[in-house]
Amino acid sequence: MAVPQLTGRPLQALVYATAGAAFLLFGYDQGVMGGLVSLESFIQRFNSPSPGLLGFMVASYDVGCLLGAVFAFLRGDKLGRRWSIIYSCIIVLIGATLQTAAYSRAQYIVGRIVAGVGVGCISVTVPIYASECASASSRGKLVVVETTIVIIGITISNFTNFGFVFGRPELNGKEAQWRIPLGLQMIFPPFVFLLMPFVVESPRWLAAVGRSDEVADVLAKLRGGGATADSPQIQQQARRIIETAAHEAELESSWKESFAGGELQNLRRLILAGSTGFLHQATGINVVIYYAPVIFRQVGLDDKMSYIMSCVGSICFLVGSILPVLYIERIGRRKTMMLGAWTCGICMGMIACTGAIGRYYPARAFATGWAGSAFVLLFQFSFGIGWNSMNWLYASEIGSLRMRNKTAAVQCFCHWGTNFLTVMVAPTGFASLGWRFYLVWMSVTLAAIPYLYFCFPETAGRSLEQMDDFFKTYPQWNIGKVANVWVDLGGAGGQDSCKEEAGAVHHQED
Repeated sequence: MAVPQLTGRPLQALVYATAGAAFLLFGYDQGVMGGLVSLESFIQRFNSPSPGLLGFMVASYDVGCLLGAVFAFLRGDKLGRRWSIIYSCIIVLIGATLQTAAYSRAQYIVGRIVAGVGVGCISVTVPIYASECASASSRGKLVVVETTIVIIGITISNFTNFGFVFGRPELNGKEAQWRIPLGLQMIFPPFVFLLMPFVVESPRWLAAVGRSDEVADVLAKLRGGGATADSPQIQQQARRIIETAAHEAELESSWKESFAGGELQNLRRLILAGSTGFLHQATGINVVIYYAPVIFRQVGLDDKMSYIMSCVGSICFLVGSILPVLYIERIGRRKTMMLGAWTCGICMGMIACTGAIGRYYPARAFATGWAGSAFVLLFQFSFGIGWNSMNWLYASEIGSLRMRNKTAAVQCFCHWGTNFLTVMVAPTGFASLGWRFYLVWMSVTLAAIPYLYFCFPETAGRSLEQMDDFFKTYPQWNIGKVANVWVDLGGAGGQDSCKEEAGAVHHQED
């Protein structure tokens, strides 16, 4: 690809726009099925699948995402960040075509899996690419914005579904009601293809694969403001990145050493990244996203109102996801995740309570139905303020340079694996457990709070290279009292500088 001529803020904006276009596709793909699985034309086309089979037809997308995460794990470092995103979008195009043209269960499931492979690769690569091109002071806000774009994609899919189900009465009972929304997946990849030739490759990936002579040039382009590859600040930052890459290359000569731990604590970092993927999905968020109309009908709303509330829910999700931009660099990642776990757990508990009251006191079913709907909306808002972006952001920051792509892939593997299980069992859970089904998500989510406090180091305010120093200095798992060392939540880490004295403590929790 041709080297882009843009520098500074215009180039940064283009990098983020490219990542955003890929994440918009991610969000639309994730949300589009929620309003289609209950359409009569969809059910008839695929021969009235049982709840279990319907769950698999929806969740097969997550199988593909899981496979895509594995592919990114194995090949992502070879392809580079830009080419990984390009190939991922091509795969999504193929999968979307198969789904749109599906006339059998097998063809539809294959299309879902293929599209999922592409989205799985995107979910691994895009957060890494964005974080590696950003400074420490803006990295958190950037990834929050990028992941909020996922919610914009989900919102677009919800309103699209509503429009085709209730806004076009001439399509009622026709397959166009679900084929057209599925076909609209193909709109997003061309935007990525158009932008990608004009953005730079990740400077940290260039260092990791031995293309050290290009690192300073890319950093200068991203910095802008007249900076050149020979500028002292650029040379200092490039030297730090290259030295870190060289040091990690010496330490990690085999897969066995990578997963055994060692000086850089790679196994521990993989477990932390995988935990964020599991905990993100163990809140039950994608049960709500995938089956929102079903949930609202379950609490007593009619079909049209269920679709309307699904759209309202996606707006609540979107608003909540934007808010962390205001505080993510000030209060950090750990407190944000703990806040999300607490609020989401409480909301799930209240949904269960309203469901139980409506079940055993039918005279109050109308009131409890609307109360339950309100807590579903509050749950989506709470997930946005606490968990939505943290899953992707934390995993992109916690890994060592050489293992960062693999760390993010492990996180995505756990994310999509847990997503598959939750979405797969949801139809059966709704049918057999009723309101008790929500207690499962409440229990797991609240149990995550002490784990987050004692085991998760803070990544806000640290350069990506400083994370290596932290794990060298604090190899123990219980790091609750030292999780914030070297952290400057005022943003002083913006120059990606690393403190020379590993023992210097700038902030320590009481």
